[in-house]
Amino acid sequence: MIGEIIKKLRKEKNITQEQLGAAVGVSKMAISYFEKGKKAPGRETLEKIADFFNTTTDYLLGRSDDPELTEFESRVVTEEGNNIIKLIETLPKEERQKAWEQLEMYVNYIKLKNNTK
Repeated sequence: MIGEIIKKLRKEKNITQEQLGAAVGVSKMAISYFEKGKKAPGRETLEKIADFFNTTTDYLLGRSDDPELTEFESRVVTEEGNNIIKLIETLPKEERQKAWEQLEMYVNYIKLKNNTK
């Protein structure tokens, strides 16, 4: 299913497998494998493909019928959001979940603090 969706989006944009591969940092062969269902893109590549097509990973994975990003999702795909992700990815794998939890707690704290003023 994911391969069919990637191929559909690529054709709609009228770009080649080579162009898509170059845009997301993989080979033409990898895009071909994704589209034929011979191989699934990894998380990072999936996110890059979703960003390239301005859609969600859920849409690419067939979990959503809506290819449009919600307002919230659009805000998340910002430079700041990407910087946060890159920063957390520098941590050892076993520490990443803790970092996300701490970040979420901090964001909730700030929201609560701002709402009580």
